[in-house]
Amino acid sequence: MSATETRIKTEQLQPGIFIRVEASWFSHPFLFSKFKVKNADQIQTLKNLGITEVYYIPEKSDCLPKMLDRSSAGETQPKMPLPNMQQDPVMQLLWRIKRDRIEKLKERHECIRRCTKSYSQTIRRVPAMMSNLVTGSPEAVGEAKEMVSGMVSIFLADTDATVHLINIKEKEESLYHHSLNVSVLALTIGKKAGLGSHELNCLGIGALFHDIGKNKIDRKILRKPPPLSKPEIELLQLHPRYGVEIVSQSGAFPPEALQIILQHHEQVNGMGYPQRLSRHQISLLSRITAIADEYDNLCNHPNPDRAMTPYQALSYMYTKRQERLDIELLSSFIRCLGIYPPGTVVRLSNGMFGIVVSINPQNPLKPSLMLYDSDVPRAEALIFDMEDDPDVSIEKSIQPEKLPSEVRNYLSPSTHLTYFVDDQAPKKT
Repeated sequence: MSATETRIKTEQLQPGIFIRVEASWFSHPFLFSKFKVKNADQIQTLKNLGITEVYYIPEKSDCLPKMLDRSSAGETQPKMPLPNMQQDPVMQLLWRIKRDRIEKLKERHECIRRCTKSYSQTIRRVPAMMSNLVTGSPEAVGEAKEMVSGMVSIFLADTDATVHLINIKEKEESLYHHSLNVSVLALTIGKKAGLGSHELNCLGIGALFHDIGKNKIDRKILRKPPPLSKPEIELLQLHPRYGVEIVSQSGAFPPEALQIILQHHEQVNGMGYPQRLSRHQISLLSRITAIADEYDNLCNHPNPDRAMTPYQALSYMYTKRQERLDIELLSSFIRCLGIYPPGTVVRLSNGMFGIVVSINPQNPLKPSLMLYDSDVPRAEALIFDMEDDPDVSIEKSIQPEKLPSEVRNYLSPSTHLTYFVDDQAPKKT
């Protein structure tokens, strides 16, 4: 219980008072256990449930509780029998909405489980594909095309392709997570840019193998924390050319994807590498991949202390990287992910903490959040679609390390953000 909460009688309630109901989320019909009372119907509903006391939160309230008369403040009055629920239309409506939300919650958890399973199956294929491609295997290119085609079909399907946050537990080489992340994020931008099937397939493959040239660089240099020496930097900047050499051996790599490998570190201001190309000399697919690559590198920095939250990364890219990145594509990417991308930890206007788990393709400003609620088991955590309650808004983004320990353990914000795509959006209620 917060130090600013005060227990009051339900009879003291009036519209404008912010309360916390001390009951399980599943035992009452309200969307939240913390909310501002809107009308007399909500007060009556609390009484009908037999709830005689609630916690009053002064700093979030618009008014004071009503004063009790002497009879109310004295001895406990005999309880009136609860009304017949079948004869209470307001209660019936609220419970019907709540049942729909509970069913929707089950669908969302199933969606996350399905997406996580699909991601795990996909990421396990990446190391072998990269290893085989390094040896010049054309079969590796065919397998990559088949895998990327599956993702592209989701983005091109009539159903909503939803980008989800995946909470990974495995300890695979981070290079593989980065490669798949960049591929998924690049496809998100590509779809928004209106690319067709062929371009999206080339984009997905090129983004997936954009860093394959690093296989020719000593891992000691790849893992060495900055600052690097000038010779080490020059060697590292050869990886796009090394990548072209590797994939060219197969003889089956799409030329548009090969261009991505060569150009993904070029900058629109002409200061990139390896060729110092300017904006119009850099292919569209390469400019898209550069944005996805930059974003994932900022969020998943090798040094966790330097990693940015998704919210910080987008803000940094927009304010500090405009001269390097295609600003129109970057703006489109921000609209895709919304102001608060998956992985962002936030505090809501009702005081609850949550982590963004997926974007809303129709309204990226209204993402879906996993909420912290100590009364709800972690495996059944509440997932809140912000469109469901316009009165609740995001108050601010929060650094995970600044969360109370019990909240951080519950939400489990990962130091490594991983994304995947699902094509079965939950039903709207």
